[in-house]
Amino acid sequence: MEITSQTTTVLLIDPDREDRRYWTERLKSSSQHYQVLEAEDAETGIAIWKSEQVDCVVLELHLPDMSGFQVLLQLNPIVRHCLQTPVVTLSHFILLSIAEAAKTLGAQSYLIKARASGDDLICAIQKAIAIVRLDREEVTSSA
Repeated sequence: MEITSQTTTVLLIDPDREDRRYWTERLKSSSQHYQVLEAEDAETGIAIWKSEQVDCVVLELHLPDMSGFQVLLQLNPIVRHCLQTPVVTLSHFILLSIAEAAKTLGAQSYLIKARASGDDLICAIQKAIAIVRLDREEVTSSA
């Protein structure tokens, strides 16, 4: 289920090179419409997010230079809710409280790496983009 026939640019922020390679390959093999930008730390990821048009961020919460929660706060400040960035967290953390905190800070979905498939990630990305798109349309139509 593709959202559009246009390219979907995904920013994958994850310090683990093998995890980045695996998830990038899963996205690219599922559709020619995925372009994946990679960052191994928060600072690089945020710089890419600021300089490129990114449709969705896939974020590991355990990063070497700052918490993934801090990244979420930068991507989705509370005051700009209508300009929210679609974010899928894809993490090793299993605790429900961590998943809830990530969603409170703007993540549309929370996947656990050990339990997620490539299809799960693709579905979560498409859903996150659709949720944010609907939120933006509601804000625009009510203004």
